[in-house]
Amino acid sequence: MRTSIVAVPAPLDSLFALQQSAADTLLVQVCKEDGVVLTLASNVAGCSAQLVRPPSSSPSGLSCDGTQFVPARVFASDVDGSYVLENRHVRVVVDGNGRITSYYDHAEKRELVAPGKAANVMELYDDVPDYWDAWDIEIYSLEKYRTLEGGEVTISKEGPLVASLKFRLSISDDSSLTQTISLSAISTRLDFETDVDWHENRKCLKAAFTWDIRSDVATYETQFGVVQRPTHRNTSWDIAKFEVCAHKFADLSEFGYGVALLNDCKYGHSTIENKMTLSLLRAPKAPDEHCDMGRHRFRYAVYPHAGSFNESNVVEEAYQFNVPLQVLPVNPSSLLAAGRGELPLSQPCFSISGARNVVLDTVKLAEDDKDSYIVRMYEAYGGHARALLTTRLAAASIHKVNIMEEHMEDGKLTWLSRSNTVEVAFKPFEIVTLKFTAH
Repeated sequence: MRTSIVAVPAPLDSLFALQQSAADTLLVQVCKEDGVVLTLASNVAGCSAQLVRPPSSSPSGLSCDGTQFVPARVFASDVDGSYVLENRHVRVVVDGNGRITSYYDHAEKRELVAPGKAANVMELYDDVPDYWDAWDIEIYSLEKYRTLEGGEVTISKEGPLVASLKFRLSISDDSSLTQTISLSAISTRLDFETDVDWHENRKCLKAAFTWDIRSDVATYETQFGVVQRPTHRNTSWDIAKFEVCAHKFADLSEFGYGVALLNDCKYGHSTIENKMTLSLLRAPKAPDEHCDMGRHRFRYAVYPHAGSFNESNVVEEAYQFNVPLQVLPVNPSSLLAAGRGELPLSQPCFSISGARNVVLDTVKLAEDDKDSYIVRMYEAYGGHARALLTTRLAAASIHKVNIMEEHMEDGKLTWLSRSNTVEVAFKPFEIVTLKFTAH
């Protein structure tokens, strides 16, 4: 189940906006800047569909599930010209250069930013490799950079569902960056939606985050698992790992607390001691002198969490960041199943229980048999697990198959007694692919 804030598509946005005005509900937000209407979608199951209606005129302090709702807010500080984004979970202070000078977790009573340091610091590096401009990054480039100054910050969205700031920065005479820094009312996660007009020559733009966290290793996602790399330079082997390729996240955790840096399309990471950096853009000139020139739009996010990485839900949060809910305008009466009062697909086609370290990654038709379908899962944290996979689709048989969808020896599985559930065992980082055959 997931709860997200979604944009209401036209032509239904006017209905939600009218309800917000009439009921004074906190569960709908009309953004003044662009007129987008936001609302809360609660407890949406995977592989399913759910109706989201305009909130009723029930007390505005209650969320859709009846729990107390605390709105997100943003305001300018009278002390030093900085801005504050706050919800019930965290309080974030952003200075005039778009840098995070404080990130306080209310539940854990924990300051995330290291004393005297900042996060979301834009750094512009000289990037002139010895060979292969578009492929190589050299370690000496890490010593040749400047911190970008002189940004401008204004309030963009004022809540109650999403509070945000607009940050504008001149990178050079030819390049500029515009960023929306957003905090929703329902999460500790801080999102950065970034738009860059990029016209540089052999430069690399990085976003740097210095945390009050100590660990010998950082954790990076790969396909169907994670790898760990040192955060120190004790040996020549450690030094060679100054830039790490990762997929949806990098995580730095100590005992009891950690922070993940999520992204939707940026894969170059570095963690040295307690400083994490994300490589945003490069400007190589060979073999294509116009490589990466022009306009870029991308997103990344900071997600603090209680517990170490293995105790966290970072993998789930990274998936949700990369795969947002799909919202479509519908006529409810035309979709309601006759006599049942529910939507088609209101119940998930597949669900996993009993093992939070198992991810259901793929559901597809079989390549060689259109009467069969494939379900691929994997263990994400490096431990054993026994997961229960439940489906509402009919299947006469279930077989374990390899990645080529060929039956494995002794791979036949059976349903649990009088159920549509099968139990699947996992070894650390194991990928399990099942083939469900209808007849």
